[in-house]
Amino acid sequence: MKITEFLIIDLDARELVNAKHSTRCALSLAELEVLKSLVSNVGEVVSKETLNAAGWPGRVVAPSSLTQCMSSLRKKLHGQTDIELKNIPRYGYSLCIIEAAEDPSFKLVDSDSRQETVELSASQLNNYATPTTQNTAITKTWSSVFKPMLLRVAVMSVVVTLIAGLHFSGGLKVIVNHLSLLTEPDVASITAKSFSLAQNQSQLHTVQLDDQTTKITAKNVVDNWFNYDNIFKNATEKQLFAFENGRYESVALCNQFNGSCIDKQPLNLVRAVSAPTPPLDIQWLADTKLRMEQVTYNNILLDEFAPADKGLVEDVFRADVYYYSESQNVVRADVRLSLIFESANRGKLVAAACITDDMLKEISIRYQFSGEFKVTQTMVDGKAVSTYLVDVDDRSFTSPQQISKESATIYREIRKNVLQNERMVLRQLYQDDDSGVWMLPLWGETIVWAHREQVSL
Repeated sequence: MKITEFLIIDLDARELVNAKHSTRCALSLAELEVLKSLVSNVGEVVSKETLNAAGWPGRVVAPSSLTQCMSSLRKKLHGQTDIELKNIPRYGYSLCIIEAAEDPSFKLVDSDSRQETVELSASQLNNYATPTTQNTAITKTWSSVFKPMLLRVAVMSVVVTLIAGLHFSGGLKVIVNHLSLLTEPDVASITAKSFSLAQNQSQLHTVQLDDQTTKITAKNVVDNWFNYDNIFKNATEKQLFAFENGRYESVALCNQFNGSCIDKQPLNLVRAVSAPTPPLDIQWLADTKLRMEQVTYNNILLDEFAPADKGLVEDVFRADVYYYSESQNVVRADVRLSLIFESANRGKLVAAACITDDMLKEISIRYQFSGEFKVTQTMVDGKAVSTYLVDVDDRSFTSPQQISKESATIYREIRKNVLQNERMVLRQLYQDDDSGVWMLPLWGETIVWAHREQVSL
């Protein structure tokens, strides 16, 4: 099966053959069938369902199987400058062949155009040409040159007018925001693995987004901590969610899980993966948390949702998230989410975070946004993942008068959200009566296990 002039698929040998460099690369059965499906529909978008059916016929596989297959194919196509394997968020993939640019020095001219050019030149240079011949040449020049030019000007005027109208009406911003959301990756997999933590049965749920290959193991998590036996010594099962976005690793831990999280203060930790970070003393952190959490800065007022209708129920999620580094200073994000559902998939949301650290011991940063949301739900590896798309209609950001090196990490991330995003994407990966696990825009995408309460309005 031919892909490009020099690249073919040897179906019998199940190999990718580069005839130009005389190289061969073995393909797995799934890679072969997925690549054949893409080549057969070159330039078109092939849905994830179609690719799954091609690569794993008759089998039900995790979304991560296709993600890993596409990542492997990209590596095997590396160096092929005329091929691009594109991810189409929320739908599928497309194999695109990049054609070589046409050399203008060899551009062909059709015979009619060439004849018109010759006639015009003759009418100008031949002193014996008749008026009829001259008029014919001028008429052809008008038809072939000026009419297309006027048509292009008219089309450009219509486009400029439309864009200007959308801009001043606010519609252009809405369109741009909707298009930007199409690039947001989906949750590709939530992989659960059992392990032992402080001699207690525990489960680690590793979260991956589309096109991510980084995986967190239980060993990675435990190796980053020490002196935790007294903190995690209760006999209750431990549940952890973990995610790495390439810059930061976040881990959310429920220390007491019995079918649901009965831990009133789940532990949420963030660290940078780009810089070496020594293992965290969990006992020291527990003492520091106890001191820092004696003051709660973050309260969401109920009148944010005024006027309140009778029978409404407000879902309130609260969490403390701690960022640690090589220093003895930790940064605390006191986070609140407040949601009111007006229907099964729509409602209003207020999100707020107060950021302090152990050095400044006062409010240094406050960030809040609110707006109407639409929620969609998908099943990922047996877990219901809810994606909240929030149209931000109000936002506030208090810049600090003084900031530490550690606090600067979250300041830069939030500042980018304030400047760039008119719509926010929040994901909920798990919920029970007493808690919920969220991916929130703090240190990039940050996993947060929050305590949940419901208030009747």
